[in-house]
Amino acid sequence: MRFDAWWYRSSQQRDWQSSFQPFPLKVRRDLMIHQLVYYSRNTVPGDGRAMLTNMREILSASQRNNSRDGITGFLIFDKTWFVQILEGERAMVTGTYNRIARDPRHTAAAIINVSDVEARLFPNWTMGGAMRTPEVQEIYLQHGFGGPLEPSRLKSKQIVDLALDLQAFEVAKRQNARLAS
Repeated sequence: MRFDAWWYRSSQQRDWQSSFQPFPLKVRRDLMIHQLVYYSRNTVPGDGRAMLTNMREILSASQRNNSRDGITGFLIFDKTWFVQILEGERAMVTGTYNRIARDPRHTAAAIINVSDVEARLFPNWTMGGAMRTPEVQEIYLQHGFGGPLEPSRLKSKQIVDLALDLQAFEVAKRQNARLAS
């Protein structure tokens, strides 16, 4: 069964996507940015609506924690996997990843890449992200993801490029909605 047919109805997609709002964050420009890319198996309880509710609660707590800790990044997920990019000061990124790795809603957490970068790729997102839905499936296809995510086979650059395009899609969608209103 295809993920997009099994998993979400149109109204649920809108509800979930509206939860990912840019969250202003004051960024210290004098520090090198530590970037960590990881994946983990999604064990968030519930199916359909219940899972969306659980994910909104996680998102809300993550936005508060990440804002406090100066963490930005992007989360990509489907019914099986979380793939995330975390950015910030080394100690804060490491602490955030360690907290995630201990969280029972994740299993099999594995780091794909860790590096220091000159600038944040997601400076306005304390927890930006995209759930794999029919609305964004074309973006996945453009990056060669026709079937299910297999994060153990992915390279960091593939994940970052996909996340940047998903972020651009979400930003454009919001700008179009503002212009229409």
